[in-house]
Amino acid sequence: MSIFDLHRNVVRDYQRYVEKQLVDEAVFWPDALLQLNPAYQPGDDMDSLAAAGLVTPKTAEIFRDRGGKPYRLYQHQMEAVQIAATKQSYVVTSGTGSGKSLTYFIPICDTILRGNHVDKRV
Repeated sequence: MSIFDLHRNVVRDYQRYVEKQLVDEAVFWPDALLQLNPAYQPGDDMDSLAAAGLVTPKTAEIFRDRGGKPYRLYQHQMEAVQIAATKQSYVVTSGTGSGKSLTYFIPICDTILRGNHVDKRV
C-alpha cells in the first residue's frame, strides 16, 4: 500500500466516523439540559459586615454595585467572610453562579486593606 492509499483510507475512515457520530448517533449535539438556578439564602450587606467589624469600611466601599449600593451577600458568602475574619480555614461548595469567588476575594482585599502582612524578616 502506498502512502497515498493510506492517506486516502484514513481520510475516508475518519469521514465515515464523523458522519456516523453526527448524523446517526448525534454524539456532538446531545439533548438540551434545562436546570433552574436554586435560590440562595440572602445574608447581610457589606455595610452591615463593616459595622460589625468583620471587614473594614474601605472594603465595604469597594464591594458595591454600579449604583453605589453595597453588595448584599448570600448566607454562604457571609459565613465565609465571618470565618475568614477569625483567620480560620474554610471550604465553600456551592452551585455555579452562587458567588464562590467573593468568598475569597472579599477576605483577600480586606486583609490587604488592613495591612495584615506577615513580616518576612527572620
